[in-house]
Amino acid sequence: MNKRKLLTVRRSLTITSLLFLLNSLIVGQTPHPGSNCSTLKYLQHKVSCLCGTVQVCLGDICGKPSDYDLDDNITVELRDKTDTAILDSKRVMVETREQEGTTQIGTKVSYKTKERRFCFEGKPNGNYRLAFILRKKGIPQPAVIFPTNYSRKRRKPCNSVYIVESVCPR
Repeated sequence: MNKRKLLTVRRSLTITSLLFLLNSLIVGQTPHPGSNCSTLKYLQHKVSCLCGTVQVCLGDICGKPSDYDLDDNITVELRDKTDTAILDSKRVMVETREQEGTTQIGTKVSYKTKERRFCFEGKPNGNYRLAFILRKKGIPQPAVIFPTNYSRKRRKPCNSVYIVESVCPR
């Protein structure tokens, strides 16, 4: 009886070892997905210009990149629709704006906001991808990519806000 159990255990170990070996071979041949976050999670933006503001967020809390241990500089790349060529690249500019608001008791107040803005001008109509690249201690993190359909003839205002997660989505 013990001999039968020993054979069963040996057979199980042999099969497990073979499966482990095959699994490592298959995984080793899987092409590397590149240094981009998932692009399928983001819907295609249909905007009249290739401009907008960037907000860095973790969940529903947004802040400066440095709030998330990231460098404050953000690069935006304009890529072709297949994501194989970089057509243009810009550094996001931080603009300070003065705005007015009302307190809970009805008093008008002025306050300053900072927006991270970018703009690609003079591009032909077409499908593009906007790749937002955050850095941590100078090292580029995986790009967060938004597919974008651009048309000069659209009449909608240029007010796109791109929410970039501080941690690459899984």
